[in-house]
This record gives sequence, C-alpha cells and structure tokens, in this order.
Amino acid sequence: MGAERRARIPAILWFSLRAHWALGLLPLAFLTEISRPALSLAAAAFAAGAVLDWNESPRRGWDRAASPLLVAVCAAAAGNLFAGSGDLLASVSLLLLGVQSVKFLLPKTHRDGWQLCAFSFLEFLAAAATTTEIQFAGFLFLFLVLSAGAMWALQVEEAAETGGAAAPRARPGFAVLLLLFSAVGGLLLTAALFAVTPRIGIGQFLRRLGNRESITGFSNAISLRDVTSVKVDRRVVARIEFPALAAGVSPPGLYLRGATYARFDGTRWSRARRPLAKVPKSGIHYVLSPPKAVPLSSAEIFLEPMDRPALFVYAGAVSLEGTLGEIRTDGQGNYLPAEGSSAVRYRMLFSREESRRGKRSPGPDGVYLTLPPASDGIRDLATLVTSQGSSDAERAELARRFFLSGFRYTLTDTASSVEEFLFRKKAGFCEHYATALTLLLRAAGIPARVAAGYQGGEWSDVGNYLIVRQSDAHAWTEAWIGGRWVTLDATPILGENSPFFARTGMFGMYVDWSRQRWIKYVVNYSLRMQAEAASGGWLALRRSGTRIRRFLGMPAGLSGRKIAAFGLALAALFLAWRMRGGGGSLFSGRKGAGDPPLPRPYARLLRRLAAGARRRSAGTPLEAMLRETVAGTPALLSHADRFLSLYHRDRFGPHSLSAAESAEAARLADLLRRGLPRTAGR
Repeated sequence: MGAERRARIPAILWFSLRAHWALGLLPLAFLTEISRPALSLAAAAFAAGAVLDWNESPRRGWDRAASPLLVAVCAAAAGNLFAGSGDLLASVSLLLLGVQSVKFLLPKTHRDGWQLCAFSFLEFLAAAATTTEIQFAGFLFLFLVLSAGAMWALQVEEAAETGGAAAPRARPGFAVLLLLFSAVGGLLLTAALFAVTPRIGIGQFLRRLGNRESITGFSNAISLRDVTSVKVDRRVVARIEFPALAAGVSPPGLYLRGATYARFDGTRWSRARRPLAKVPKSGIHYVLSPPKAVPLSSAEIFLEPMDRPALFVYAGAVSLEGTLGEIRTDGQGNYLPAEGSSAVRYRMLFSREESRRGKRSPGPDGVYLTLPPASDGIRDLATLVTSQGSSDAERAELARRFFLSGFRYTLTDTASSVEEFLFRKKAGFCEHYATALTLLLRAAGIPARVAAGYQGGEWSDVGNYLIVRQSDAHAWTEAWIGGRWVTLDATPILGENSPFFARTGMFGMYVDWSRQRWIKYVVNYSLRMQAEAASGGWLALRRSGTRIRRFLGMPAGLSGRKIAAFGLALAALFLAWRMRGGGGSLFSGRKGAGDPPLPRPYARLLRRLAAGARRRSAGTPLEAMLRETVAGTPALLSHADRFLSLYHRDRFGPHSLSAAESAEAARLADLLRRGLPRTAGR
C-alpha cells in the first residue's frame, strides 16, 4: 500500500513536503544559539526518516518505542529549563526538536504530515523571535515556496490514503513555477500585512535577543592603544542618513563622539567623576542644548548592538528623538541610555559647532587643566610652541600645527608613553596625538579633554547614507575656547594611505544597502513610520485626484464626495444590467435561461473541451464533446462513463447528488480535464 501510494504522488511534491519539514531546522542553526547537539540529532532523525519513508520500511514496533522517547524528551527539556540554561525559549525549542525527531522516524499518514508542517512553522517562529538578520528574508521566501508544495503534497496524500484517484503527473517546470508564484504572492501578502499592522517598537528587544556578536563600545577608561586596537575590525558600527544638511557640512568629515575623558594618570584616560543627571524632554525630543538661531542639520542613526551602550552624537547636538527611555548625562559630553537598554535607532539635530555657554554659566573645572606628575618637559614645550599666540584660539592652533612636521603615524615601533612620543620617537597612533595635544593645551592654560568615537566613514552612493565601521574609530582633542568645546585633531589625514583603508566594491555596497533597508523598514519599522507613510499616501492620492479632475475637465469645486457618489451610481447601474442578464455568461456553460451556472469543475472541463475545437456548434452538449475526445484514450473511457452518469443525475435528475457523489463527480471532472490529449487543449 505504501509504495503504491508514493507512486501516486509526484516526486517533486514528495521531496517538497520533506524539505518543508526540515526547513525549520535551518534558521535555528544559522540564526540562533539553539543547542547544536539537539539540532544535529533532529537532522539525523530527518535523514533516517526520509530514507525509511522512501523505501516504505514497515517499522513494526516503533510505535511502542515512541512513548518512552517522548517522555525522555520532555524530561530533557524540563531539566534544561530548571537545572540547565533556564531559558524558556531554548527549552521549548529543545522540546519541539525532540518531538519532531521522534515523528521523523515513525510511519506517517497525511495527518502526521500536517503535524510535522506545524512543527516546522513553530521552529520558524522561534527563529523569527530571536534574529534581526536579513538572511531571515531568504528563509522566509524559501518557507513560503515549500509551504505551497507541502500543502499540495498533503492534499494528494490524503486522496491517495482514502482510495481516490492517482494524482496526474505534474510537469516539473509547471510545478516549480506554480510554487514560485505562490511564494511571491505569499511574500507580497506578508509584506502588506506587516506594513498595515500597528507596530509596537520591538526592534530593540529583538536585537538584544539575537545571537550576533556585539560591537565593542567605549568604556569608562582607555589606554594609548585601545582605540586603535579595534580599527582592524571592518564590521559596521552604524549607518547614518542625513535628511537635511546645512551649508558647508560634509558627512565624511564629521566626528561622531561616543565618550569624553578628562583624567590622565600618565598611561590611561578616564572619565570625569560627575553625577549623572536626567536629560530633559520637550514632547518627543530630548533637549541636549538650547535651540540655536543657526541652520541645523539632521541625522538618522542606526546603531548595531554594542556591548557597552552609548549614544553617539555629533558636535553641536541640539536634540535627540527616538524610543530611548531615560537618557542620563554627566554634563561633559557623555550620554548614556538607561541600564539594560541599547540605542538602536534615533534622530539627531545638530549644528556645525557647539553652542556657546552664557556668561553666567560656569566653564569647565580644574580637572581639565590637570597634568600628570613629572610634566615639566611638557610645560616647557607648551610655552615654546604657543608663546606667539595672543588668544586661546591662536595658541590652540599653534599647538595643533606643531604635530604637522616631525611626527608620523605608524602601527609599528610606537612610543610607549606620551613623553616618549613628544621628545624621542615621535611616532604613534591617534591616541598619542590626541593625548599629546590635550596635555600641551592644558600646559598652555587652555582646558582640554580627549574624545573618542568615529571619524567620517564611507559614503554609499547606492543608498545615500554614511557607513561607519570599527576601522573608523578615532580619538581627538576638544578644547574649551570662546565659551564652547572646539574639536581639534592633530592626527595627520592619511586618506587612502591609511593602513586601515579599504574600499567597498559596488556589489558590497548593494549588499550593505539591502541590510540598511532591512534594519530601517523591518527591524525598526515603527508606528511613526506607518503614520508618515499613511500621510504621504493620502497626499499622493489627493494630488492624483486633482490631476484626474484636470485631465477630465471637471470643475475645481467638485468634491470627493460627489465623485464617490457618481462612481457608486455607475456601479449600481452595472450591477442592475448584469442582474437583468445583459452581461451574458463568461463561458457557455448554461443549459438554458434560468438554469444555475455549472459547478466549477464542470465548467473547467467544458472550457477545455471547447478550447480543443470539440464544440462543433453552440448547441453541442458536453457529453458529445467528451465522448469524441476520449474515444482515442481507452484509459479514460471508464472514468468518462462514470462522470457522465453522475453529471446527468446532477444536472437533469430529480434529486441532487450526495456529498460523496458530488466530490466524486468533481474529482472525475478534474481527472478527465488533466488527462485529455494535448490536441484537446489547443
């Protein structure tokens, strides 16, 4: 019975069903941290079960072993939850994998097939709940393709199990196209539902659950090589769009600050010890500094997950907007989200430079003038370098220019201390330059600090946004001049000569663009974005209506209600015309005025016969066309006789067919339609 049943199922459907059962394992393996031994066991069980199914092995006695195995699976999942990882999602996934493995090995009916499809779907949902990777979109499309094939296969299997006719042989090309069209339709429907379903802003939650390795952030202290040590990493840190840019602002030249450091002990910089205060809010905006009467630029920042959460801002940041919770600041340029949270996406307004403090506002305290012990040489050098300056701005510029000659940026044979960098080797990283300039400014009486973050980035012409990578990590100096913090960078501009420079090719740009779109419109798709899309769609609809009215010469005062009333009136007239019979039938399938239309299977068979030039005249009945067509196909004669007997009773008999007879008539009609000679389909 098993081999005969499998022979009645097209091979492509048989394999499509098995592939659907196993598909749930792939996103769990590639996108989550689910137990690898459990996944390997499930994969082995699937392979063994597929071989047994193909060979139709009887597997006597396996049903008796299923119950003890299921008990062991439940015990293992419970043990993992209460005495192991304690992760509910991991324990439930382990339970699903165990039950699925047992069912893989057992003989299967079509009901078992539906259950295994449900297991695959649950595993797919588990992967969806713990990943934000764009690869999930590929798994989704493949899942939709195989889902269509699996449902088709299970319907055929059910017919085979209940003694129905064998499924007609499906041409592989047609089957593949049908599955692809079904998947595309399902993907479009999924996208439409995703776009209109109200969003609750779970992108940040999902990204914390994912297994992707976090990007190293900036800690409370850095040494003379901590920033450069991360520059060898090419991973993307952030993608930044600029909806509006003030004149003269170039994104690749901006400094994205993540932390500032005030205390230096000779080897390490640390943050100033300041109590954290809550950043005030005005509506949906976090106010970082007073509004300015100058042109402002805007940036929309999409951050990758970081192991040390921080809010990165440009100099002159005025306000932030986003789902950020409570933001705290030490008042020294450091902005931190609440404990346990991580900024994912936010918008920022900023000017070209920091705002000036009012005369009554206190400036930086003495910690920004402190030098490490034994700094007499640095004081003497500062006097020598800056003595010609008559203002803080001039002295700061003289100090910065001092590093333009005689110093070199290198990754080898670097100075081990700032004194060695200034007086002997004069070779080092950006941390050496930033530290040396900061100390020179302090020795000259100018408050200064070291800032760390990212400088510039790679501009994507494909998506019109800035790609910031770990290799763009940088340290620079900020000096208090004229009542505000001013950015000063002594590190030489290396450009393409930088040891960390690498240009992304066009293909890589398109790959990054697709990921940026995924993060923006899927992971971080928000209720506000929905509202903006709806507002934009409504405006576009109104503009289209205006153009249509102008094209048709309608008066400008014609309101939308009048147009809608006119359209409804036309629709009502059309329906009345159709109900009076003016439209005729879409196919010649009525036996006379007042008769009900043919059932769909009958109508499809009639159209097939008529398309094959079997209808000699408008009055040629279905029976005559069918008998003429199957005369040369003996295998269909018995099916045709049985169908015509049921057809005549259904259409012309005194009583309706039973449910079973109606189903049989519909099945025979489909069987005959598919089995007709090719000449009958032209």
